[in-house]
Amino acid sequence: MPQLEQQITEEQVVYRPKKRDSAGRDEQQQRAMDTPPASGSRALFPGSKEHIAIGGNKVMPPPISAIDEAYAEKVSETYAEWPRALYHRAFKRERDSSGQIIPGGEVVPIASADAIAPNYPVPMNMAQRNGIKGVVSTSEGSPAIIGQHLYKTRLVPDAWQPGDKINLANCKKEEAELLKAGWVRSPSELNLPKAKTVEEESDE
Repeated sequence: MPQLEQQITEEQVVYRPKKRDSAGRDEQQQRAMDTPPASGSRALFPGSKEHIAIGGNKVMPPPISAIDEAYAEKVSETYAEWPRALYHRAFKRERDSSGQIIPGGEVVPIASADAIAPNYPVPMNMAQRNGIKGVVSTSEGSPAIIGQHLYKTRLVPDAWQPGDKINLANCKKEEAELLKAGWVRSPSELNLPKAKTVEEESDE
């Protein structure tokens, strides 16, 4: 049964249930028990970075030990650069019957190119008008295009998944080999051809 507290006004005396927090404390008990974390704490032992509350039970930040700090610094250093995404061109140019590239010809992404997110099918006529190239698909029975970039990506280290450990020496070696093979750190370094809309192509 809840406790009642007396509330007196000029006209009457009313008894209402006391307001309590999730720990079952009323306002007076909260004020008596809670202490500010800065002034209400002390070092666990002289020189310790761990602190405990004095004379109260107000929520305090979790104590961080020297081992925890060293681990956090190591993780921060290891994951500062890795895993890293690298990019490579993934398109083919239009060629004539002799196999020569046609200047100003059509540029089409190859199958391994990254999909444009979100990878919704775009109706064929809209895709053609807006210069969207990609995988031919169907949407509600009508031809459509799932747009693709003109590049593909991969992670260093290869096939990395969240939770996997990072070996810095192996990452540096793997990236050096990929950079020699034409991979770059940003799509802007690829100098990709700009996709043309129907209007831009007709102006030519």
